Amino acid sequence: MDNLSTRRAPSWFARWVAFTLALCALCGLHAPAHAQDPIPGSLHTSPFPGFASGNGKIANLAIGAGHDYAQTVAVQADGKVVIAGHCQVVGGSDFCIARLNTDGTPDTSFIGPNNSVTGSFLLSIGISTDNAYSITLQPDGKIVLAGQCYDESNFDFCVARLNANGTLDASFVGPGGSGNGKFLLPIWSGDDTVRATVLQPDGKIVIVGQCGNSGETMVAFCVVRLNRNGTLDASFVGPGASGPTQFLLQIAPAGFDSGYSVALQADGKTVLAGSCYNGSNADFCAARLNVDGTLDTSFDGPSGTGNGKFMLPVGLGDDSVRAIALQPDGKILLAGTCSNGSNVDFCIARLNPGGSLDASFDGPSGAANGSFLLPIGTDNDSLFAMALQADGKIVLSGNCNNGSNNDFCLARLHGDGSLDSTFDGPSGTGNGKFLLPIGTGDDQLRAAAQQADGKIVVAGYCSNSGNYDFCVARLNGGPYGANDCSLDVDGDGKVVATTDLLIATRIALGMTGNAVLGGISFASHAARKTWTAIRSYLVAQCGIAISP
Repeated sequence: MDNLSTRRAPSWFARWVAFTLALCALCGLHAPAHAQDPIPGSLHTSPFPGFASGNGKIANLAIGAGHDYAQTVAVQADGKVVIAGHCQVVGGSDFCIARLNTDGTPDTSFIGPNNSVTGSFLLSIGISTDNAYSITLQPDGKIVLAGQCYDESNFDFCVARLNANGTLDASFVGPGGSGNGKFLLPIWSGDDTVRATVLQPDGKIVIVGQCGNSGETMVAFCVVRLNRNGTLDASFVGPGASGPTQFLLQIAPAGFDSGYSVALQADGKTVLAGSCYNGSNADFCAARLNVDGTLDTSFDGPSGTGNGKFMLPVGLGDDSVRAIALQPDGKILLAGTCSNGSNVDFCIARLNPGGSLDASFDGPSGAANGSFLLPIGTDNDSLFAMALQADGKIVLSGNCNNGSNNDFCLARLHGDGSLDSTFDGPSGTGNGKFLLPIGTGDDQLRAAAQQADGKIVVAGYCSNSGNYDFCVARLNGGPYGANDCSLDVDGDGKVVATTDLLIATRIALGMTGNAVLGGISFASHAARKTWTAIRSYLVAQCGIAISP
């Protein structure tokens, strides 16, 4: 007979126990912070070694010989930080990218196409000027970069995909079939600029930006979807329902619309947002596409007549969305920069799933009724990034004027839009919002990413003795629990062994995708019946890292 006292539990069982305990630990409200917990928003200087040798920030991460402009950042599943942008070269600029280890040191295994030994490198794509604005991480470790590249007459969309070590992925061939890892993608007759990308669970890549005609007398949202190999997805037909596979989307009648952000809903619909000209100034604007790219006519906006796309004035002048976040309950957060009449502030709106304003999102004043402005510095506060925490708190970041130049700046809101007074910053006196100087001069934040443990990575470019370099910092997020996490994985109001616990067991065994749901019958009233919806719930509400 087996000796039960010495027999080892199978590894899958240990993983199931760990998964279940983690889920249970997140089910209730989190405990108050202990005295030794870092102040939320403080620089990650400890526990040892902290970030960047305990400094919590890197002010001068030089990539090229001239100015280096970081525009986007992402955190890999292993905790490594990937930063990308464009770097000055003779006659123009190139894409440039760096990868840091979890402690902030350069990752020398990230060699790039030319066997770099510094953990960073330049990547030329177009004729002279290549500017990267977006980065997307695939579950297989590959990295998608996108932006605008010059083609001898104007700018086109351009995309590159790197293997996990930074070398070009030759299987990413592009529409012409000969891209060999990188290619240009013209959309309209004038300048085309990628602003954001999102990866679908099936590996297809949705790319969003702004495109102009040859005279730049019109600018429109433009959208394209690529198959896994970079070819155009012919099933993405657009609002005209007849193609082509890349298309323009005009929202405002005045003809000047700029797409800046994109997010993918659990049901496969795509939300786009940016800035649209109303004839006298710019407003927030948004659209939602069905899986085939046609307009989702149920997305009606505040007026109830949007028919898939609409404009939304927030401030007293020009308003521009720069970031989207999707809540697990289907509500949509739009954040950006809005005029207060004399300069600009952070601003944010929350929409119900149909696009109407969520009146419960009242802001710091308690009377915002769905949208509001949020001043941070002395003037000219520009938002560029937003992250939604597992506990429902909202982190906003950008750059703000300190009276003489710009610093990084951040704010954190509760789910109702009120300021989270525990988010105190490095000084411990921020009371929900604060400025964060990084370099010796002007600091321009352009992107932020949230780690699985709640820490916040912010990146941009900072002036050091007259030269701009990449700069990055990591902040403590503070302890946080889940907003709506329970063992009721499918959301039917019960915890059932043949659904909820079976799903948990399969995930603990390392299964992902539809294999997790094989043979499971869901109650008709269950809130989550697809892998996309269940994974989104466990990641967003329970803080569990699960591959797509």
